[in-house]
Amino acid sequence: MSDIIFPSGLSSQRAKKRAKELVKSGQFKNLSKALDFISFKEIGMPWALATYQLKSNYTIPINQNYLITTTDIERIMEQEPLLTHHGFEYEDFFSDSFYQRYEYSSRENYRQRFKEKRENLKNALEECQKCCLYLQHLNKLKTIRYRLGSYGLKWSVEQYHYQRGLSHDDAYVSNGSFICAAIHMGFKVIRKTSTSPNAWICASVNSDIILWEKFTQDWYTLSPKEEILLKKIKQRIGIL
Repeated sequence: MSDIIFPSGLSSQRAKKRAKELVKSGQFKNLSKALDFISFKEIGMPWALATYQLKSNYTIPINQNYLITTTDIERIMEQEPLLTHHGFEYEDFFSDSFYQRYEYSSRENYRQRFKEKRENLKNALEECQKCCLYLQHLNKLKTIRYRLGSYGLKWSVEQYHYQRGLSHDDAYVSNGSFICAAIHMGFKVIRKTSTSPNAWICASVNSDIILWEKFTQDWYTLSPKEEILLKKIKQRIGIL
């Protein structure tokens, strides 16, 4: 690949050298994470997507709308007082028997675990950012559709980042992080039931990122036309 220049003047070759230094110093586990870190600082998107768009001279407006900060997470937690790293939790005024049905020994035990899970969500910035990067390829729907659930989509986020080169451990995101990111990105989010940790995400099943996963799973039955479409979709979502 020819040398690519970021808007700041940083070349891709110098970025790679800098990334190797970050890995060597122990700041990052692997080159992929170090490159993503540099690319985020430059134009707010992962390395694969940034280099593809810069190489093809196709750019999207460089902004931070699809990323998220700790302040954003705290704002959403205030807006959704039952949202935790695990997903949605329960009110804390029921009897002990209620919480025992959901793997808690008592109401007091639930309260303690709830605080821990809330703190975990507040500290899940990296997970939420990975979810936002996935969500930028998911088309919003104003109407309510009960087809895409948060727990299934959180697995899709992990698969997306795994295909981009992260390890399974590094690609991990939680259900609560995904819900938090979806709210931040402006999706209509509806809790499935009053006792479910999961939510419906009102989005189109014809979004690029959903079609990519579907075609990838069914790759052995794709028609020539679908194979061409899959190749175009992979380019659009930054999987090269």
